[in-house]
Amino acid sequence: MTFNISIPTQGEALSVEFDPGETVIFVGANGGGKTRLTVYIEDSLKDAAHRVSAHRALLMNPEVQKISERQALSGLRFGYTGSASRDADVRNRRGNRWGDKSATHLLNDFDYLVQALFADQSNTSLKAYHRHKPGADHNEDSFEITKFDKLLEIWSRLLPHRQLHISGDNITVSAGGVGETYPASEMSDGERAIFYMTGQALVAAEGTVLIVDEPELHVHRSIMAKLWDEIEAIRRDCGFIYYSRP
Repeated sequence: MTFNISIPTQGEALSVEFDPGETVIFVGANGGGKTRLTVYIEDSLKDAAHRVSAHRALLMNPEVQKISERQALSGLRFGYTGSASRDADVRNRRGNRWGDKSATHLLNDFDYLVQALFADQSNTSLKAYHRHKPGADHNEDSFEITKFDKLLEIWSRLLPHRQLHISGDNITVSAGGVGETYPASEMSDGERAIFYMTGQALVAAEGTVLIVDEPELHVHRSIMAKLWDEIEAIRRDCGFIYYSRP
């Protein structure tokens, strides 16, 4: 599978082709049209794209009401959780996820992200329970780790001085894994940004192009490259497009 994008220019259209596991980087100054280009590419790729805008809210509520994984992923990708009679799809994205202002709307989807991660944990744990409960067929040795597990692995390598504690319905943090914990909502902007961007990549659909406007926002320079190296390594089935300032 190759991702193909045709970008209009004043002359001949610019053709961009890249495969899963590859990265495309656009660099331009503020006001140069980067965000408009992200919108154009997102619309061109339709449901094969998942865009995270530079104008994004990082308010985290780990105790948000839990919903089904289908609803959470639908809300995250399209801004609409669907209903019993109608599932959400890419046609809902512009109006619901972006408020009909795709280039300027404040992206506020942290709740959906947390809900999707908790739902994945619940469903994965339930499958493991059914495989190993009394009377079940114990010949199956496979073990599936949760997306929270993968996030924790990346987190521990990037921020070993902060430990995340994830239960069935809450997330807390401690310094160095010792002492009292505090709510994850009280993490620094940089810590919440690392959690958010890692989570976004982990829950993206298979074969997605993850489009990230200003991936450096709130992330310290010393770990920014490490963060995206980790994310790209764990999602080799996806393509990545970054839009950054010089």
